[in-house]
Amino acid sequence: MPDLSDGQLTHIGKEAEEVLESLERRIAELEQSLTQGPQDRDTLIKASTKRDVTRRFLRALEEEKELRQNNPALRTAAGESLPRTFLEVARHRLPGSTFDSLLQEALTACEQYQAAQTPEPPTPPDPPKKVIPLHGEDPANSLPVVVSPSPPTAAEA
Repeated sequence: MPDLSDGQLTHIGKEAEEVLESLERRIAELEQSLTQGPQDRDTLIKASTKRDVTRRFLRALEEEKELRQNNPALRTAAGESLPRTFLEVARHRLPGSTFDSLLQEALTACEQYQAAQTPEPPTPPDPPKKVIPLHGEDPANSLPVVVSPSPPTAAEA
């Protein structure tokens, strides 16, 4: 029942009350009939058992409603913020693995959003590069460079 919403609990409670009323009427009819054969007694026993089970179910529904209304963690969260309250309600209503999975997904989404919003720190500009001229001021003082294919080695010959 913790997975059900308050509206679902109320709806189920109303249906269970209708079933209980129907069972009580049927039990009253069976008790008033004077000709109780073995079949009528079995029907009475079955109806009485169903009535008792329905009453226990209705009590469990009421206990669940009271537990939700008197939840101190939920009241504390309600005093803080709507998101905190929503988180507390989800923690109580969702199965553990489902809640953990949804919480992890939400945290990941928040981290991605924050990473996208945070500007990257500016990188310092590269220091100026030293440029060395290949040709000197005086072309007569420089040596020409000739690129030729490498000579064949003794192993290749």
